[in-house]
Amino acid sequence: MKRFLRAAAPFLAGLALSGAPVVGRVTDGHRGLAGVRIYPDRLPRVSPDLDPPVALTDAQGRFQLELDPSDTVLAVEKDGWHRDLVPAAAWGDDIVLGPEPLHHVERALVVRVDFQDEASTVPDGALRQLLFSRRPGVASAANYLYEVSKGALTLEEGRLLHYRTGAFPAPHTDDQKDAIVTWVLGKLHGMDLGDCDRVDNRTGAPGPDGRPDHLWIITPGKPQTLTADEQDMKAVNLLMPLPWDKYHRWPVVFLTEEVPLGNIVHEAFHAMGEQSVDDLYLGCDDPATAGIWDLMDAGQYRGWDRSHPGEGPWVDDTGYSPSHPLAWVRSELWYRGRYRETVPRLTVKGRTWEGWIAPAARAPEADPQWVTVPDPRRKGRFWSLEVRRPWGFERGRVGRRFGPGHEGLVVALIDPSLLSPDEPKGAVRVVDAHPGTPEPPKPRFPCGRWELDDAAFNLGAGENPKGHSGPLSWQVLETDAAGRMKVRLTLKAPVAALRAQRKPRRQKSA
Repeated sequence: MKRFLRAAAPFLAGLALSGAPVVGRVTDGHRGLAGVRIYPDRLPRVSPDLDPPVALTDAQGRFQLELDPSDTVLAVEKDGWHRDLVPAAAWGDDIVLGPEPLHHVERALVVRVDFQDEASTVPDGALRQLLFSRRPGVASAANYLYEVSKGALTLEEGRLLHYRTGAFPAPHTDDQKDAIVTWVLGKLHGMDLGDCDRVDNRTGAPGPDGRPDHLWIITPGKPQTLTADEQDMKAVNLLMPLPWDKYHRWPVVFLTEEVPLGNIVHEAFHAMGEQSVDDLYLGCDDPATAGIWDLMDAGQYRGWDRSHPGEGPWVDDTGYSPSHPLAWVRSELWYRGRYRETVPRLTVKGRTWEGWIAPAARAPEADPQWVTVPDPRRKGRFWSLEVRRPWGFERGRVGRRFGPGHEGLVVALIDPSLLSPDEPKGAVRVVDAHPGTPEPPKPRFPCGRWELDDAAFNLGAGENPKGHSGPLSWQVLETDAAGRMKVRLTLKAPVAALRAQRKPRRQKSA
């Protein structure tokens, strides 16, 4: 089958570029899969102008889809199976999906709070689309979580409640946040959570734990994360003690109604696992952390078309296409390792390694999607290597900028000992393939965080195929049409070992 795909790749890619219909088949490796949803992978938007064409496979797993010339990747999904992003080079007679045994549904309890002196302005329908739409092409929290979990997590609306209070007079600032959350929790005391309690908040394992899967409290107002105005409130995740039981805490995501999608899913990641997922950014004096390459850093604002901090709405042009998490965050931290099997990992044991790395966005297959190398200088610290392509939600750009370094091999030095329940300590340091990039025009990440926008290593004009960090060096040797990259790694021996090798042996005296 792989031989057929390689031979057919140029022909199939040509069909995609010409805009001709694509005819194919989806199987489980043996038989056709019926009811698989297939559509072109395009830049997601909160309010897309047009829906993409969608095909459902028939009883034999066959489909036909009319594509535009610019369509080069297909989204392929069916609940209970790995979701995949399939590039044109892999559009063979069969697209093979594997089962996803972790697939489950989580439900969100959404509480909208109106103040007597400030009422909500965003309609429930618009909010529902931003949070729960599963329409292809829509930038929503549900579509984002389904994509980054590779089909393991379906997010649905549980309940949408409305409360009104005069207990919190304007200005509504962060100083009121804890009190507002405590007031809402009091309103929920004794409520039968029903289908809103399906999983353990700490691990994501199926089974109720007496708490909502997701509790999102949404108030009127602008997002301070964009306005930088202290008269507005920030999006935040809190582990709040219950007013009636101080020994038990509920994860709560607090948002204002005009907050962009990136902030929503960033805070939701904190909540899923009770803050086992840490923030990766640091202050303005130390911007070189994970940058655009992780949702928990500046990547939450990927999909940023223009800069207008003083006026909204922001959801349509800011943070509407947030980055995927790094493999470490997705595999090891999210729900404390619940989705580990969705990211095939290879840990290099020796001093050299050469092999192929598959794009991190694809469904798990035989090739590793995450390669790690232990750092001999510090116990527990390691290098992480993964391939990132502008597919799915990672199609989002900042100021529509793209070019060398914006896709390819991302290398980071990761120190899990720096994870913190309080202020972040910089557990991730992405290595920059193009250091010293000139400051771009607005929109751009603040505090120099734009410096890592072009951090990826790759082949081609303007690209940098080689890099190093301490004793580890790497080189991109080859890429293929399916998005994989062939990489060579070399780890130098520790200085002490080299000295021992060079030291002459003393002759024993007679």
